[in-house]
Amino acid sequence: MHKLLKKIQLWKAALRAYSLPISIMSWFVPFLYAVFQNGNIINGIIALSGIIALHLATNIFDDAVDYIREKKEIEKGTKKHFNFQKGKCECIFKGYLSVEQYFNAAFFLYFISFLIGLYFIYIQGTKILYIIIPSIILCLSYPLLGCIGLGEIIVAVIFSPLLYLGVYFVMKGCFSLDVLIISVSTGLLSVAVLHNHMLLDFKYDTENRKTTLCRLCGTEQKALYLLGIIIAGAYANIIIWAAAGHLNICYLITLLSLPAAVILYKIMKIHIKTPDKKIKRSIFMGPLKELEKIDEKQQNFMLKFLIVRNLLTLFTVLLCIAIILTEAF
Repeated sequence: MHKLLKKIQLWKAALRAYSLPISIMSWFVPFLYAVFQNGNIINGIIALSGIIALHLATNIFDDAVDYIREKKEIEKGTKKHFNFQKGKCECIFKGYLSVEQYFNAAFFLYFISFLIGLYFIYIQGTKILYIIIPSIILCLSYPLLGCIGLGEIIVAVIFSPLLYLGVYFVMKGCFSLDVLIISVSTGLLSVAVLHNHMLLDFKYDTENRKTTLCRLCGTEQKALYLLGIIIAGAYANIIIWAAAGHLNICYLITLLSLPAAVILYKIMKIHIKTPDKKIKRSIFMGPLKELEKIDEKQQNFMLKFLIVRNLLTLFTVLLCIAIILTEAF
C-alpha cells in the first residue's frame, strides 16, 4: 500500500496535477450554464474527464519535449544548464521516471481524451469537431509555440473559448453566443495569470534568453502596461455586452472583483521598482494561507504569485453567481 501511495504521489508530481483546479474552474462555468438550460449532466461530467486527461497529457508531453530540447542544446554547447521552473521535469532529474515513461503517459492520456471525443462525435455529430480538432492541434503544438512567446495565448484559447463552447455543446447539442462572450473574459484573465508569472521571472528569463509574451514587450514597464490592458479587457467585455443587452445585468456582479485587480496592478508596479519591498496583506487579495507554509523570505514573491490566481478564482465564482441570479430573476 505504501509503494502504491508513493507511486501515485510520484505521478501526481510528474503530471503537475496542482494545475488541475484551473481546468475544473473553467469547466464548471459552462457546465452550470448548461445545467440551468436542462443540459445533459452526464455528458458534462464525461467532458470533464476528457478535459482532465487532455490537460495532464499536455503537461507531461510539454515537459518531455522541453527536456529533450534543452538537453540537445546543452550537448551542443549553446546552453550551460537546464532552464526550467522549479518542479518541471523534477522526476526525470531525480531518476524516478524516464523520458520514455513521460511520453507513454502522455500517449495514454491523449488516447483517453481521443476515445471521449469519439463518443461525443457518435452521439452529437461532427459539429463537435470544430472544438476537438483545434484543441488537439493547439495542445500538440504548445511546446513549439511556447518557445516563440505564444504559450500564454494558447493556454487561454484552450481553457476558455474552446473549453466553454465544447462543454456547452456536448450538454446541449448547440453552441451559445453568451457562453462565448463570458469565455473571452476568463480567457483574458487566464492570460493575465500566466503573464503576471512571467513578469515576476522577467530578469531570470532575460538572462536565460527565454521567449515569453512578457519578454516580447521589451521592458518590464511595457509588460506591466500590457497586463493592465489584458485585465481591463476582461471587465470591459462584460460591461459592453451587458450594456448591449446580450448579457443579463446580473453579470455586472463580476465587477466586485475589480478591487483585487487594481491591487494586483499596484503591487506589480511596486515590484518593478522595488521587488524586495514587503507588501501589506489585504482582504481583497483573497486566501493566502499557502504563504504560511513557505520560508518568510519567499513569502513576498509568492504573495504576488497567488494574488493573480485568486483574482481569476474570484471572477469565476462571481460568474457562477451571475448565472444563478440570471436564472432566479
